[in-house]
Amino acid sequence: MKQLSNDLQHCIDNCNACITAARICLDQHLGEPDMKKCHQLCLDCIALCTACVQMLASQSDYASRVCAICVDLCKACAEECGKFDSEVCKQCAEKCAACAESCVKMAA
Repeated sequence: MKQLSNDLQHCIDNCNACITAARICLDQHLGEPDMKKCHQLCLDCIALCTACVQMLASQSDYASRVCAICVDLCKACAEECGKFDSEVCKQCAEKCAACAESCVKMAA
């Protein structure tokens, strides 16, 4: 297998950071009724970013398509988490936005 490019590795790193931040956000706020949309988006980000990491690492021919969807989902999660004052929500929003930015390059 050929070595990963810097952009590819950067995207993988940002996806992993997004997974971690979304997990922390979800764990800290699980069960809070006003955060139901946040919970769902965090769960979706964890699932899709995990798939994205795996496909990027294997340099799948379909990685760019998965990254394109990841852009939309991570932007939505960043927007939703950004609505809350919680430090973990703000961290999640930041990591999701960075992931979306990296995935834009991979989706091109």
